[in-house]
Amino acid sequence: MFVGLSVSGRILLNAEALNMAESVGNVTRHRKAPVVLKTNQGFRVVYVPAISGESLAHAYQSHLADVAKEMGLPVCKCCEQKVFIKSNDSKMATQCGHSIDVKAKNVSQIDIERKIVEECVVEDVGGFLFTDKAVKRTSRFRVGYMLPTLDSLREGAFGSEPEIHVRFAGAQQEEGQILYYVEVGSALYNFNFSLDVSEIGKLSSENADLGKAPGELPAEERLRRAEAAVVALKRFLGTMLFGAKRTRFNPVWDVYSLQAVVTTLPFEATPGNDKDYVKDTVERLCSLGVKAWVFYFDKEDKKDKEDKEGVEELKGCDAVSVEKVGSYLEAVSKAGEKALELLKGAK
Repeated sequence: MFVGLSVSGRILLNAEALNMAESVGNVTRHRKAPVVLKTNQGFRVVYVPAISGESLAHAYQSHLADVAKEMGLPVCKCCEQKVFIKSNDSKMATQCGHSIDVKAKNVSQIDIERKIVEECVVEDVGGFLFTDKAVKRTSRFRVGYMLPTLDSLREGAFGSEPEIHVRFAGAQQEEGQILYYVEVGSALYNFNFSLDVSEIGKLSSENADLGKAPGELPAEERLRRAEAAVVALKRFLGTMLFGAKRTRFNPVWDVYSLQAVVTTLPFEATPGNDKDYVKDTVERLCSLGVKAWVFYFDKEDKKDKEDKEGVEELKGCDAVSVEKVGSYLEAVSKAGEKALELLKGAK
């Protein structure tokens, strides 16, 4: 049985420099991405501050490496050092501590994948491309760019600005004070993350011989690795330690709302572009008729809700269970527990 976990949320980040793209002269520029925005005059493209999926993926895999080591699960030397080059060829795989012999007699693509997966949880969950034998393992988790929500863009509630700083080099230096600028961004960001829990520890069909099952690691090992992946996701969101330049540009952050969805088929939770994104997710799941569990946290428009008694909460349907919880981490925890419970039952 397939078990998937999908998370989306709305996170406010003020004065952040988490993902810088380039330096132009003495200005370090924030990463920007084009977004199509619908207006009364039609569609237009705006360039907005963004945080790349690569930046977020690096942070998640760093947590995964730490959790796996704590649980006594295998992690290769490179991933243990948070260098996620992965096993891209025989030379790199050997440097990272893998025992792979591509010249061995009758060694197949699935044999190589199995060896790498057995020896590193991060490469199991995060995927790799071994170019010497064209062995591809697709990542079991997906994460996208953090972009400002569409409703905040329509209101113009986003921005980036170069902030001036001074580096003092000492009076004896020819240039005692050096001016430089760091561009910081502020926005209500969209966050999206999905994890194919039941695919962890399973080998990829594209590497197997035609007509043969690819195989998988023992059920108990797969369950422990899935648990590590779920714990890493909770730490990733709980610590909020993703991105760069945090030593002097640690952002002021707040999670406005978040949903964590467990499904029995591949599914992506609706992004938090508007405040009713959780409702849209529930309606989509009910239309699909798929068994699912939705845990959500919402503190937006808190003042308006306090003025009303008995605010109606979201309701699911026969196949979809919906539960409102008290914090965003509780939503992630409950969804993780449900996903692991389903995986245990499917053994």
